[in-house]
Amino acid sequence: MNFAPVPSAVMEGLSFYDTYILLGHEQPDADCLCSQLGLADFLKKTGKNVHILAAKPFDRPETLSLESLFESDWNALNPDEKTLLVLLDLSDIKRTGFPAKELDKLPRMVIDHHDSGKAEGDYRYVDPHSPSTTLLVQRIWAEAGMEPDRETCNILFFGFATDTGFFRHLEDKTDEVFNAVADLVRGGASPNRTFRQISAGRTLGTRRLMGRIMERSRFYCKDKVLISWEDPKDREELGTGERDSDKLYEMLQSIEGCEAVVLLRMENDNKCIVGLRSNNDIDVGRIASALGGGGHKKAAGAASEGSMDKVKARILALFEEQLYQLNFPLGKQNGF
Repeated sequence: MNFAPVPSAVMEGLSFYDTYILLGHEQPDADCLCSQLGLADFLKKTGKNVHILAAKPFDRPETLSLESLFESDWNALNPDEKTLLVLLDLSDIKRTGFPAKELDKLPRMVIDHHDSGKAEGDYRYVDPHSPSTTLLVQRIWAEAGMEPDRETCNILFFGFATDTGFFRHLEDKTDEVFNAVADLVRGGASPNRTFRQISAGRTLGTRRLMGRIMERSRFYCKDKVLISWEDPKDREELGTGERDSDKLYEMLQSIEGCEAVVLLRMENDNKCIVGLRSNNDIDVGRIASALGGGGHKKAAGAASEGSMDKVKARILALFEEQLYQLNFPLGKQNGF
């Protein structure tokens, strides 16, 4: 695996402007937030004015401690002609949770490791071979000949660890990734502290919610795809707005015969948050893109309008189409 080099235009863009507004996607995960924080520290150390914004509230327990570090009021900003908007961990401004018409007025940089979404941005650093966006931010530090301090090394490692399932999503020939992570550990990142930050501090309600979702799990597509769901009543009854998604995916993906997992989180009667994971050849990033979301081959997500039954039917049709293509790549008519 070879990382794409940081484009010279991106480094120029990170030095040309006076003020930078850093944005991630709605319902941000740790990779998204930590990429923003890592780049913000880089820019501040080069004397820039920086605003880091995120749509709130955060709904992932491992990121709650970061919420106070982010602004959420776009109207409090007064961007001028020397302001650059930087999108991290996404490329589509419609997924930021902020007014797209206002964002679209500004020159834009995209730093992302997803290959889904539109190819937008005046400056682009997009590398789908990188397992996290934080590693791209780390490369920006290295390209500038600068080293992040201990706190920022921990931030960058935290984002990397969550997006790789603490290394378990990595394939062979990823030695360059481990070399980059070793640099973070040398700089002060603590794998032990990061693991505890990701996995500890869960409430009893989250464990009960996991049990309920596990109990509802059903196989589809000839026992290859596991699907389960939760709705607002579950969260109200159990007194929790969170679930330990990473552990839940890990348990479901370990079930014999499972090739992919789908978790449906109903926000209301007509909106569903879709989480997808893959064990082998199924590309859940393609499925998420078809639903208006994005992600990687093995981990992706989307927000989809419609009842749970309609969303599930659409997802199953997409899985069946892809499974047929994987089993019969030459179009053999064998009735998958």
